[in-house]
Amino acid sequence: MENNIRPVHAICHFTVSRNGEFNQILIYDYYDPKGYYAKLLHKPKALRNNLLKITLNMQEFLNEEIVKINGEVAKPKVTNTQLIHRGFKDSPSIVFTIRFRGKLRRGVNVFENLSSEEEAPYDFETTWIFPLRSRVLETLLRGYVNTYGNIVIIDVRKGEKVGGYEKIIFKIW
Repeated sequence: MENNIRPVHAICHFTVSRNGEFNQILIYDYYDPKGYYAKLLHKPKALRNNLLKITLNMQEFLNEEIVKINGEVAKPKVTNTQLIHRGFKDSPSIVFTIRFRGKLRRGVNVFENLSSEEEAPYDFETTWIFPLRSRVLETLLRGYVNTYGNIVIIDVRKGEKVGGYEKIIFKIW
């Protein structure tokens, strides 16, 4: 990372539509003591180049994962990358919009993800929201997992193991 920028937190939101579209908003928060990203906001060309590089890196990471919906491989794609600040120049966030599709059906559906296992470098939270008139039946996820009908909330703390094989089984009426 440029100028001692370091990641400090992440949050992710998934929404799943009945038509099989999975939308993901992934936000990485950073500590940027020298305001590198704040300065980039005033340099449009440098900002575009930096965001393109970040987008390509994220896409490469996604390409290494195996995502399956009901046994069929899905291909997550970064559709947008944005730099934002949360009030202070030393607190930038990178926001990724990611989409993928799968064939969902009435009845039981299975989402699976296989990624490299690692130790969480910072705290992060993930929320999954499945369609109305659906229910999460079973999860195989790392972290502290709470399920509320069609919603799954996952809390992971720095140092916990993440990745590997993950699965969510849900039913659509």
